[in-house]
Amino acid sequence: MPTRRGRVLLAAAPIIYLLARLTTVGELHALALGALAFPLLAMAFVRWSRHRIGFTRTFGPKRVFAGSSVRIEIGARNLGKLPAPPLILEDAASPAIGGPIRFSMPSLGPEGRDAVAVERRIAQRGRHRLGPLRAHLVDPFGLAEVGSNVAPEATFVVYPKIESLGEIAPPEERGGGGRSLVQHLSVAGDDFYAVRGWQDGDDLRKIHWRSTARRGQLMIRQEEIRPFPRATLLVDNRAIVHRDGGPTSSLEWSISGAASIVWELAKQGYALRLATADGGPGVARWGREATDPLLTTLAIAPRSQQKSLIAVVRRTAARPGAGGALVAIMPPPSPDLVPGLARLARAYSWSGIVLLDAASFASSTGRERAAFDQRLAEVEHALSRAGWRIAIAGASDSFRNVWQGLLDASTSRPSSRSLPS
Repeated sequence: MPTRRGRVLLAAAPIIYLLARLTTVGELHALALGALAFPLLAMAFVRWSRHRIGFTRTFGPKRVFAGSSVRIEIGARNLGKLPAPPLILEDAASPAIGGPIRFSMPSLGPEGRDAVAVERRIAQRGRHRLGPLRAHLVDPFGLAEVGSNVAPEATFVVYPKIESLGEIAPPEERGGGGRSLVQHLSVAGDDFYAVRGWQDGDDLRKIHWRSTARRGQLMIRQEEIRPFPRATLLVDNRAIVHRDGGPTSSLEWSISGAASIVWELAKQGYALRLATADGGPGVARWGREATDPLLTTLAIAPRSQQKSLIAVVRRTAARPGAGGALVAIMPPPSPDLVPGLARLARAYSWSGIVLLDAASFASSTGRERAAFDQRLAEVEHALSRAGWRIAIAGASDSFRNVWQGLLDASTSRPSSRSLPS
């Protein structure tokens, strides 16, 4: 199709022709013919040009966290025997990624290669879409262009922002350490054993080659089961309790805090479960196997439209999954939810809750602030009597400090932070 320059020439051709007829100037007839012919020839050129060019798009690093940068590299290779003309490449992207990526690719000789890398800082967690990648061929005079999709749409997940917790976690004896002794799986020589994925430090002599060939990754014979501490996370992501929005909202603070817990406890070998207002808790995952699935769940967690958390609390208390440590992050629960949370604490050997001072994340009147503080104090008193360790978090608090305060809290000291006066 013609470019803006080509459309101007096509529109000017009949005007020049009319001027040529009125003024009987012969040169204007030739100019009108050229204004019509050049765009048509340019369109034929780009329409019928045939070039074999391969395109690739890669992302890095493997894990992208909110607030960090993602590197997007687009490569091109001329697969034909003739030189390829310059191209204009455009990769569609949402404003959260920084908008479309547009650049020109120089002419490529036979078997020639070229690549362009772009870094974009991404502030928002979630699943982001990129593409499709379009290549535009423009004639040398810029009168016509033709475009086509050369790479499909791709998605990548940006994990929530992670805050280092300094390798502090619920004590294993309170976090549900499981059996106190190692249980050997082999009951008769080496006839029976389990297999698991290879991890750094594993003895290479224990590689199970049949499972490795079948699964396409190194698998290790596991001749014993070691005790794993367990932890369950409960995050209230309902829209009705998180009134504010944006990257500094109470919801994003709680999601980031939960992701920080997952990151730290997975490194320490905890078996982890996650429950949100939209579902869960799912099957427990151990150690590093829990990291990516749970961080992905948190990354795409929306502002839930669920009205109640009672069903989720009931499932979280159900056996056999209940047990070990329980960490909840939520604004002060409604009165109808408090009894369920009180019963939930009894299903775990250690339970801690981060109560969000949601009023500090948004502007509020003095009367609203006073009503919220009263409600927060009532909830804090009721939950501490039920055995919860409690920490209160405001908009200016770092999760690392809140987490440390929660682990230091005891039932005799209801809260790790006093309410604002």
